Amino acid sequence: MEVLPAPAAPLLAESAAVRSGWWGRLRPWLRPANWPRADEAASVPVWVHLLFWSVLLGLDGLMIFYSLNNPKNKLPAELLLWRALLTNALSAGLFYLNWMALIPRTLGRGRLWPYIGGVLLLLAGYVPLRFGASWLVDGAAEDVRTQAEKLAMSIPYGMLGLVTIFFSSALRVTGDYLRGQRNRRELERQQLLTELAMLKTQINPHFLFNTLNNIYSLTSRKSDKAPEAVLRLAEIMRYLLYESSTDTVPLSRELTHLRSFLDLQRLRLPAAAQDAIRLDVSGAAPDCTHPIAPLLLLPLVENAFKHGDLTARPVAVHISLHLTPDGWVRFSVLNHVAPADAGRELPDEPGGVGLVNLRRRLELLCPGRYTLAVQTPPGQHLVTLVQW
Repeated sequence: MEVLPAPAAPLLAESAAVRSGWWGRLRPWLRPANWPRADEAASVPVWVHLLFWSVLLGLDGLMIFYSLNNPKNKLPAELLLWRALLTNALSAGLFYLNWMALIPRTLGRGRLWPYIGGVLLLLAGYVPLRFGASWLVDGAAEDVRTQAEKLAMSIPYGMLGLVTIFFSSALRVTGDYLRGQRNRRELERQQLLTELAMLKTQINPHFLFNTLNNIYSLTSRKSDKAPEAVLRLAEIMRYLLYESSTDTVPLSRELTHLRSFLDLQRLRLPAAAQDAIRLDVSGAAPDCTHPIAPLLLLPLVENAFKHGDLTARPVAVHISLHLTPDGWVRFSVLNHVAPADAGRELPDEPGGVGLVNLRRRLELLCPGRYTLAVQTPPGQHLVTLVQW
């Protein structure tokens, strides 16, 4: 094994120190593989281009106008335009480097101090280049300013560069924040739609299960009403499958579906008890296009038939729907309960379906714009939903 001479050891140590020092931190920046990706760089929006160049060209116009009207000015209009072009190129480079490279690599990853160091490096490169641009123009005009006066310009040059970086950072951070808020709202909206869809899918099997039980009861008695029950079920399933997939439906269409459901339930009762199920509609509801979430009213009616006393007379279930001119929907379901269940709140449906499902849907669809009250008068159960 070859042994290095002793004098080379300090050189190796120095080289290792350099690699682990500033050069070791700078070298990753020079590798294209480590440059910001397209999603990190986030292409500059059009409105940022327009705003930046409007401010820049507006300032140029003011400076040129001031210089041409200043008796001490020695630069012709052509050189003033050249100076504006050079300084604009430097300012644009500073603006876009900060936007597309520095911020994504530092602030975008929560690294504040590396960002401050990057800003200082950008300023250290910007100020000499700004001096060079001014020297090219001033030299052509044989500017007689002293060296001290020229060096004093480093302060406003540095301040101008700092303002440019601050302007770029403020726009980028604000844009990222607004984009993040927009993405967060979209994500919450997608989660809301997903949860609503899951709640709605719980309603359909639950309703189908209860209805099939009713039809089974009719067929077991060999009732002539069984074919009509199947027909009503087909109408209801058509609504469930094809019309209730939208976010809202006209109130009149929901009312038609509710009537079909009640007709199906009446088939369970003897002919003399058909009037025991009553539906009263008032206000603008019958032919109204007022939007309402599909299947929002059905759980309240289902609970009345599942847990109510259908042998009560003269009215076993009384349903009332009223729509006010200003768009308030008031829906109530009153049913009698068996003496053993009097004064006791009706149980909710298994698996989270029923009133819990309804409350959750209301919270998602119209938070703060509804009331759902449950009352238990003697021998009765009353549920009232008001939505506005």
